[in-house]
Amino acid sequence: MIRSTAAFSLGLAFALSLASPARAQFPTDQPTRLPAFGKNAVSNDDSSALVQNPANIAFLPASELRWSSVYLNEGSRAAWQGHALGFAFPIPFLNASTGLRVDLMAPPTGGPGTLFRSSGVYQWITWGLAIKASDSFGLGMSLQRSYSDMREAHGLFGWSVGLTSRPSDYFGMAFVAHDINGPKNDSGGVLNRSFDLALAVRPLRSRALEVGLSGKIIDAPDAYWSPSATLGLDIPELGRLRGSFGVVDPDDGISKSEWLASASMSFYLNGTAGSMELGAGSIFGGALGRNVSGKAHENLTTEFAFKGYREPSGTSTPGYALRIRLESTPSVREHTALLRHLWQVAEEEDSVSAVVLELRTAPGSSIAHVQELRDAVYLLRQAGKKVLCHLEDADGASLYLCSAADRILINPAGGLRFAGLRARYFYYAGLLEKLGIKADFVRIGAHKSAPEAFTRTGASDTARDDKIDLLQQHEKQLTLGIAHGRKLTAQQVRERIAKGPFVSIEAKTAGFVDGYAFDDELESQASLLVGHPVRLIDDKRGPIADRFNGATPGIAIVYVDGDMVDGRSQTIPFLGMKLAGSYTIAESIKKARENPLVGAVVLRVETGGGSAMAADVIWRELERTTKVKPVIVSMGSAAASGGYYISSPATRVFANPLTITGSIGIFYGKADVSELLRKLGVSVEVYKTAPRADAESIFRPFTDEEKVELKRKVWQFYDVFLQRVADGRKLTKEQVDAVGQGRVWTGEQALQHKLVDELGGLRQALAAARTMAGLPDHAPIQELPPPDTSLIGRILGIEGVSENLPSHLQVLPPGMMDLVRALGPFIFHPADKPLARMELTRVE
Repeated sequence: MIRSTAAFSLGLAFALSLASPARAQFPTDQPTRLPAFGKNAVSNDDSSALVQNPANIAFLPASELRWSSVYLNEGSRAAWQGHALGFAFPIPFLNASTGLRVDLMAPPTGGPGTLFRSSGVYQWITWGLAIKASDSFGLGMSLQRSYSDMREAHGLFGWSVGLTSRPSDYFGMAFVAHDINGPKNDSGGVLNRSFDLALAVRPLRSRALEVGLSGKIIDAPDAYWSPSATLGLDIPELGRLRGSFGVVDPDDGISKSEWLASASMSFYLNGTAGSMELGAGSIFGGALGRNVSGKAHENLTTEFAFKGYREPSGTSTPGYALRIRLESTPSVREHTALLRHLWQVAEEEDSVSAVVLELRTAPGSSIAHVQELRDAVYLLRQAGKKVLCHLEDADGASLYLCSAADRILINPAGGLRFAGLRARYFYYAGLLEKLGIKADFVRIGAHKSAPEAFTRTGASDTARDDKIDLLQQHEKQLTLGIAHGRKLTAQQVRERIAKGPFVSIEAKTAGFVDGYAFDDELESQASLLVGHPVRLIDDKRGPIADRFNGATPGIAIVYVDGDMVDGRSQTIPFLGMKLAGSYTIAESIKKARENPLVGAVVLRVETGGGSAMAADVIWRELERTTKVKPVIVSMGSAAASGGYYISSPATRVFANPLTITGSIGIFYGKADVSELLRKLGVSVEVYKTAPRADAESIFRPFTDEEKVELKRKVWQFYDVFLQRVADGRKLTKEQVDAVGQGRVWTGEQALQHKLVDELGGLRQALAAARTMAGLPDHAPIQELPPPDTSLIGRILGIEGVSENLPSHLQVLPPGMMDLVRALGPFIFHPADKPLARMELTRVE
């Protein structure tokens, strides 16, 4: 905001240094473009800003085509009668917008003192470009050239610059320098430079009511200045009422009668893809001429616009059903985007009578994610919207989600591929033995089962009990959810699931679906559900223009997604793997902490852990941040081991009932490939200055002495882990150790053990962040770290590389993909790094 204020001060000083004393009003002898009556240079975001303030097209939500006209009494002395056609559109991947406008001017010929007494027709072509430096600051410029058979009005070429700052929802500022080069031609035609300084105030915070004040300074031999005011008022279900009033320098006696006022009404007709604007108004005042001043009915304005965005006020679209189709399982960030979209439909879109969820794949990468989607479905229903779920070849996660809907339909040729939950674990000790590789690990706690995948051919008794309990917890939640939604008992659900999988008729007989429908029948089925005919609209609608335009403090969602490693985050293409780098995450947390426009941080944890050092680096930044602003943890699919380590200092911790968390423990180890090298005929000689110089080498096993020392060090790391959790959760180390030892818990169990504060998903975490930080409901959300996206990806709207690749793009079959992920300790972590990592766990 300080930089914005400084820029405005410099701009105003520059304008005043160029201007002569003001004493006249409204040019009548220069070829001008069509003004934007009733609009303020701070808040006018439509294509007419190309002429008023080119910086503002930076905030244009989507493309717009606008036709504007001004009709004046022939006795008027004003020069701005004519038409204008403008088109502007954003360029998202450049954070810029551009536009082109043509003004076709035909000034009245009967006004006294006007330059245009006969056939004074002229045209302007204006091109503008604006950069959106931030959500609240825009910079723009325009180039304009005149064309006319009248020599004085032909060939005038000017350029203008503008900047707009909206540091608060309550007010904004703008500075515009028009025709800053003082355009002239060889025939004596001239355009005077002018400088606008504008202020817009929104006392109700939103655009519902806006008062604008501005001052224009003209640099001319008989220079003048003009203060003016604008008023904008949203009329619900109609559009926007606008008015303006401008006066002259009161020191100029000749021009005291020169004032100009306007009043207009714009009607917004919202559709699904955008909106249409129909506007009409009147101009009146002494600036039009003494004999024309009061003839408001003869001085008219009209506007007609097609917009690729929807207006927040105006006529509502007749109720319709919205189709949301999932053809690939959402990644972590795609899942967040889907949730936010469903919340917006529930809370802001009154025209949506029903939502049709077409599931053509698993709706979530985990059942915990599906629980968040179920919460969104219930939110839709609480908002009075019907929810229809349509399945083809569905799995248990799809049934679990759809059981929250009003009605479930299935393709007649489809089926329900579900006969119960399963969890599959791979053990590689036998394979490693055949290869001549030995996994050498030291771990703390019998429950820390991650190393067992490489040291055993099956689970230990303790690990097996843990795995069975985890599966039973998932089965309980899934069964109760389906039973509640389908109005069955839990026992009925269990008995019927045991008879699966199901073809469509069997699924209906079991009570898991309500009927059958092809895709082309969904509109009629949605109409039956709503109770009256509705159209089924694809989810390709225009965005809704923002009611708020200030730099409101918001929330930063910081993702920790993937195996935690030291260094930078990476995505491994075609293997469907992400690495959450400690430097990348720590820098993102620091950025959020130091940003005054971030009122709270929501740490979205989607990791089973990894490097203990990476966890501690991230923990430190979070611990520092909690002293400055609220830090809310939202646990997604997993927040275990290192993922729980970084969650412990948070102000408040939310977990889904089936989030996999806990796993408080450490292990350390390496792969010994000495036997493999022997089989291959490779020998290794090592020269060292101390006995343990090569202790961490993969070319020999640990000695007994080294194992004792290693276990002592691992206990030290574990003690630090316990202390971190105890400090953050306000528990004793003994209490933490009692629920630690590597034991994995669901979110529901973690609540009972005081490891989390509340059960809830991302929606509840964001609500808590807003409450604790005192933020409004419309507080903006930014996501960190920014996705690593190429220019081509930005052009196509593709952010980063999804960790959930379509099966046809995966280079390895699913079983081998699990092997690659399980080998994480050997592939991604050096042998000298202690690990706070959970065993790869997938319940499906």
